[in-house]
Amino acid sequence: MNFLMTILLIFSINAIAENFRVLVRSENNKPYFEEMRLDDLTSTDSFEGKHFKIVQGKSDEAIKFTADEELKLKAATVYFHLTRARDFFINELSSDYVQNMGQITIRLDLTNNFADLGHFAHDEQDPQYNNALTIPAGKGYPKKGISPWGAEIWFRPSKSVHISELKVNNLSNQNVKGVLKKFRNQTHMQNLQRFLAENLLVATQDVNINPLSTDNLIRTAGSSVILELAYQNFDPLNRALSPKWYSLESSMVPEIIYHEFAHMAFSDKLVLSHSTPIIEGMADYFAGRIAHSPTLAMDIKRYNTFNGKDALKKQLYKIQFEQNQYANTDFVFGLLWSMNDLLGDQEGLNFVYELRNYLSTNSSIRTELVEGMLKTCQVKCTHPFTDKLSILKSLDSKGL
Repeated sequence: MNFLMTILLIFSINAIAENFRVLVRSENNKPYFEEMRLDDLTSTDSFEGKHFKIVQGKSDEAIKFTADEELKLKAATVYFHLTRARDFFINELSSDYVQNMGQITIRLDLTNNFADLGHFAHDEQDPQYNNALTIPAGKGYPKKGISPWGAEIWFRPSKSVHISELKVNNLSNQNVKGVLKKFRNQTHMQNLQRFLAENLLVATQDVNINPLSTDNLIRTAGSSVILELAYQNFDPLNRALSPKWYSLESSMVPEIIYHEFAHMAFSDKLVLSHSTPIIEGMADYFAGRIAHSPTLAMDIKRYNTFNGKDALKKQLYKIQFEQNQYANTDFVFGLLWSMNDLLGDQEGLNFVYELRNYLSTNSSIRTELVEGMLKTCQVKCTHPFTDKLSILKSLDSKGL
C-alpha cells in the first residue's frame, strides 16, 4: 500500500513539474518561445497553482492542460510571467503585502466590462478587446445570487479594430498639427505683409508692378494656399497614411502581464478604481524593471500591432498629461525611470516603491507627484539634500 502511494506521489509530482511552451524575451528584448517549468502548480491537470488560477472568460474552473494549443500557450505564458512578477516584488522589494496575497484568479478572453455590484457587466454591454484590466475585490450582491470575489486580472481577447473605432488621444499627432498651425499662421502673416508692402510701393513710387497679376499672386500667396490645404486636410491624410487596423493579444505581452500585476502589488496604497496618469506610470515603471528594459511591448508584431511605450522618449510636461484620457502616455513612466540614473539602479527602484506611500490614485503630476518625490528622497535618498537638488533640476528639465 505504501509502495502504491509512493508511486502515485511521484507520478503527481512529475505531472505538475511538466514544462510548458511560453513566450519569453531574449537579452536584446526579442520574443521567442521556450519550454519552461511553472512553479507552485497545485493541480496535475490544469493551470491552477498556489498563487494563481488561470480561467477562461467567466468560468471558475482552471484551464486544462488539454486545452487547444493557442489557449494553452496563453495560459502558460500568463502563469509564468505572473510568477516572475510576484517573485520580483518579494525578492527585490521585500513586499509583505504581495507575500501574503491569496490565490488570484486570472481571466483570459473575457470581453465583459467590470461592474461594481455584479462583477461582470451584461455580455452585450460594450464588449472589450485588445486590453487588460486589474479589478478590485467586491462584496457581490447575495440577494441576486452574486458571490463576493477577490481582486482579479482580466486579459481581453485580440480583435482587429479599425483606426476610426479607436477612442484614443494621439498627442504626437496633435503636436504635429499644432506646429503646422503655428507655421501656417506665421506664413499667412508674412505673405499678407509682403502683399501690402508691394501695394504700398506701387502707390507711392513709379514702379511697374501689378500686385493683382496672376504671377504675383501665385508668388505671394502660393505657400499660404499649400499650407492651408495641408492644415485643413491633416486629419484625413493622417488616417489614410497611418496603419488602419490594430490588434493586441495582451496575454502574450510579458510587459503587460507585469504591468497588471504591479497594479495588484501596490494596491495596498493605490486603490484599483480607475486609470490615472500616476498609477499607470507607476505600473509601467515596475513592468520595465521586471523586464529589465525601458521599452515596453515592442517587437511582438504577431501579438501586438499597437505602438509600445518608451521611458527614454524626450518629452516636456503638458497640462494634458493630468487628464485621465492621457493616463497611458509615456511621461510619468519616463520621469520615474530617470530616477534609476539619478540615484542609482537599486536606490532608484527602492525610491519609486517608497513613493507610493506619498501618492493616491488621483494624485496630479505637477503637485502631488513632485511633492511625493521630494518627501520620498528625504526618507530613501543616501544624500537627501544634494539628491533633492538633483531631482529638482531633473524635474525642471522636463518642464515641471
